[in-house]
Amino acid sequence: MTCLLLEGGLPETIDGVPIYADYRNMIRFEQILDDDSLDDAEKTALGVQQLFDELPPDGIERAVDRLQWFYSRGKDTDAEEKLPVVEKTIRAYDLVYDAGCIYAAFRQAYQIDLSEVEFLHWWAFLSLLENLPDNTAMAQRMQLRAMDLSEIKDKKMREHYKKLQKQVALPAKAAARPKKVESLADRLARRYLEAQAELERRRLHGV
Repeated sequence: MTCLLLEGGLPETIDGVPIYADYRNMIRFEQILDDDSLDDAEKTALGVQQLFDELPPDGIERAVDRLQWFYSRGKDTDAEEKLPVVEKTIRAYDLVYDAGCIYAAFRQAYQIDLSEVEFLHWWAFLSLLENLPDNTAMAQRMQLRAMDLSEIKDKKMREHYKKLQKQVALPAKAAARPKKVESLADRLARRYLEAQAELERRRLHGV
């Protein structure tokens, strides 16, 4: 796993190809994934364009695989999939739904104005977001969403936190989307290649 604190810990290239590493590009990528008007091939093409100016040497399949790797901050997503359900990370934030609260928290905690900062690496952005101090509203939201109410034995206290969780709950669609893109490399690359093959078939048959 890549270490954030070592040289190259914030990658600016992948396979020798420069990438658009700013956090805004990955927010746009999430918006592309949530856009029901796009099919898988379109999501693949648009998603890859958020990271790469040109494809890596091994083409679209490698590009999609590296997009998932970058989006997941270099984590072993296959290993996480093997974890029991209770050990998997609960989705504690949504970068679009929580945008205002995230903006305010970065101003409060780090004196970073996200509307003005020219560049902030995606991995650095996520590290700052996930380690916001407890006195920020965004940190409190994330703590509430991730709280396991079954561990609270006192019934009144459990009901209290249940109400608080409901107040800060993510919309159904945002809550259902995992933090990482499950099977992105396999599913989207396959659909993209299928679409390309269909276009070639139509070209050959004059359709």
